[in-house]
Amino acid sequence: MPRPSRLFWWLSLGGLAVVLIVALVAGAAWVRSFLRSEDFRRLVDDKTGAALRSETTYSPFRWEGSSVFSDSLQGTGLEGSPVKTFRADQLRAEVNWRAIFDGAWRVDEISVGYFEGTFRQPVRVADSPTAPQPTASPSGLRKYLPQRFELGTLQVAQARLGFLDSKDQEFLSVRDSTLKLRPDGASWVIDGQRGTLLVRDLPPLAIDSFRSRLQREAFFLTDAQLRLGETGKVTASGEFAGNSQMEVEWQQVDIAPFVPVDWRSHVSGFLSGTSVIKWPASGMAAATATGKFELKEGLIQGVPVFEQIATFTGAPQFRRMPLQQMTGDYTWAGGTLTLTNVVAESKGLLRVEGNCVITEDGRLQSNLRVGVTPQTLQWLPGSRERVFTVAENGYLWTNVRVGGTLQNPEEDLSARLAVAMGDEVIKQGTQVIEQLPGGVKDGAKKALDLLSPLLGR
Repeated sequence: MPRPSRLFWWLSLGGLAVVLIVALVAGAAWVRSFLRSEDFRRLVDDKTGAALRSETTYSPFRWEGSSVFSDSLQGTGLEGSPVKTFRADQLRAEVNWRAIFDGAWRVDEISVGYFEGTFRQPVRVADSPTAPQPTASPSGLRKYLPQRFELGTLQVAQARLGFLDSKDQEFLSVRDSTLKLRPDGASWVIDGQRGTLLVRDLPPLAIDSFRSRLQREAFFLTDAQLRLGETGKVTASGEFAGNSQMEVEWQQVDIAPFVPVDWRSHVSGFLSGTSVIKWPASGMAAATATGKFELKEGLIQGVPVFEQIATFTGAPQFRRMPLQQMTGDYTWAGGTLTLTNVVAESKGLLRVEGNCVITEDGRLQSNLRVGVTPQTLQWLPGSRERVFTVAENGYLWTNVRVGGTLQNPEEDLSARLAVAMGDEVIKQGTQVIEQLPGGVKDGAKKALDLLSPLLGR
């Protein structure tokens, strides 16, 4: 047989090249058509829903080169999902086409103009009867297309996140923050900047930054840097799952927002301290908090018990006392605040040590040890002999009980001082009477007996 000519080989190779080019063009056109179809949008819906354990819907896609746009993404969490509802507006994704040859749709970066989501207490997947079902296997040519999605970073220009308690009531929210999310294995790493943190029963906190991680059944706050008021700095970390815990440390926080309104004119200063807050799956109603506190630049003024001391001693310093030291431990549970190991001192004037319990309805129960300087009592007859009877560390001490309510506190010191003064006056008067002549003595004793009730005896 005659050997094929060189021209034949070139024609064959050229024809094969044309066929390949046509196939590639046709394939690219078909892929492009598929990407613009509702089938592809539903495929992305399914993949997003499976990742978030939610039913999700994108608005129609628009393509510009390797960029795809969607006006919105809406989702509703399935039973057991930590997601309740969410909405994202103005989405843009950059697709890496070369990843198709690796068997994946790879999105290098997604940007979102606005995101709003509400999250709830998650339930373990095994406990959830409505976990998302796997999608059906594709048929025809589509089975040769990638079915795996790989996501890069997700940038959110403005986010509003709300977190619900077991009663579906919002107890914490993040507003107007900038977020950056990236997948890390089976979890998402979430970093944020700026915005406001709102926690139930607390004043708003400004967000400097935070780092966190979201897993299928838990949210971990790695670190948060916050500001409270003009001077306060707050750091926080914690784990939010079935049994949750958060650790908080704060410095130079103005005490005013945490003091009952009726007491804000009486107590001022700046707080530093720590707190460990724990709560079970049943919700924040069963939460407990323990920690330490320290008050700096403190000032106490117009407090009834100290007003009484000022009146008795003739020392006006008690009406407006600077506090160089105030420290203690605290426990909060069931609406009751318990203060222990409390030490408060206005140097050269007063030192208070003891414990205090404040119930949810504002009732007080305190057992205090109060020390005052000897100079304070020099014009208070009977006080050293009958009330402030223990000398220690430069102070004269007595025990004081405080009860009543925050609005109307009651203490037993004033009455004891009044009785002591009365007893001392009577004692001194009796000593004088004993030195009088007989008839005059009897008359003076009768007069003193009549005055005794008025002197508190």
